[in-house]
Amino acid sequence: MLRLSLIAFILAGISIAVLAGFRGEHNPLPPIEIFPDMKRQPRYDPQHESSFFADGSAARQPVVGTIPLGYTLPGSFLQAGAKNGTLQPTGFTNQPDYFNTGKFGDVYGDGFPLDVTETLIKRGQERYNINCAVCHGKVGLANGVTTQFGLAAVVNLQDDRIRTMPDGQIFSTITNGKTTMGAYGPNIAVEDRWAIVAYIRALQKSQSMKLADLPEAKQKELQSKP
Repeated sequence: MLRLSLIAFILAGISIAVLAGFRGEHNPLPPIEIFPDMKRQPRYDPQHESSFFADGSAARQPVVGTIPLGYTLPGSFLQAGAKNGTLQPTGFTNQPDYFNTGKFGDVYGDGFPLDVTETLIKRGQERYNINCAVCHGKVGLANGVTTQFGLAAVVNLQDDRIRTMPDGQIFSTITNGKTTMGAYGPNIAVEDRWAIVAYIRALQKSQSMKLADLPEAKQKELQSKP
């Protein structure tokens, strides 16, 4: 029985080799491939026609709203000002200046390269809640939902180390990532990264502000509440 099985296995192997052929042999007929070679795969060459799409073209237009890295959106709020109280990010510029890197040469800078307005902070709050709160938490206490599933080493943004960190270094960390945090530069527009930094600063102030530091009118408002 074992001998018959061995003979059958050898014959089957020879049959497959004969049917499939050997790579490098010249044959006018297309080869029979059990596992097709990657260089011969179903694809369209550039400017190839296609009967699948209504316009007859295999090449498709990019998805609406997608932006190539390094492209600057026209009509941005830096170029034309805020419109209707909303920010229009310029996109993903890639210049070696402070605005794009958070650095002056090899040194992290401090301060914002754009006006810190209520509009900017509200934009930062929106972008922070979308991109950052899942790990860092709503107020930056490193208690986001991911920490409930075993993600460790999430930085507490209320820590004194982060409070004293230069604004440019926080911007750079958002852009390039650090340790377990991935780079968000390809996903978040330059202005939005600065908006997030501004909102982080607002969060830090909100957790350490004393009553005496508030405007007098605000102090009276809070003191009048039961």
